Amino acid sequence: MKNKSVIHVLAVALFLLVSCAPVYSPYIYDQTADLKTRSLTIMNKATDPYSKHEKAVDQLKSDLESVLQQERMRKHNQVKVKQWNLLLAPDGYLLNGTFGKWQRDTTMSENFVNLQCKLIGEAFDLIQETEKQRLKN
Repeated sequence: MKNKSVIHVLAVALFLLVSCAPVYSPYIYDQTADLKTRSLTIMNKATDPYSKHEKAVDQLKSDLESVLQQERMRKHNQVKVKQWNLLLAPDGYLLNGTFGKWQRDTTMSENFVNLQCKLIGEAFDLIQETEKQRLKN
């Protein structure tokens, strides 16, 4: 009888441990990859006047916000939400901050765009890597 109690306690502990672990989402991983591609494609056009690409930027921002909202609803996802918040901070130095600068300055230099694309691409890579780590848990 004692063995059954120990097994029962271990089973409950294992269930609780598994239920607390973040779960990998192939949908979120794929969405992040798509948003990275779209973001960098639009960023590479930042040498053009902002007004020429404003609708595409607005649509991308809406799609990014949608994924952020999905990430906020996932359990045990504080790290990824912080990563998204840094990427999308309007007063920051990554994606939305760069869009704001582009809008204010109308155009940006090719060198600046190239540097920003590198930083933004790396930020997306970190978000994807964080999601991929969930496969190992």
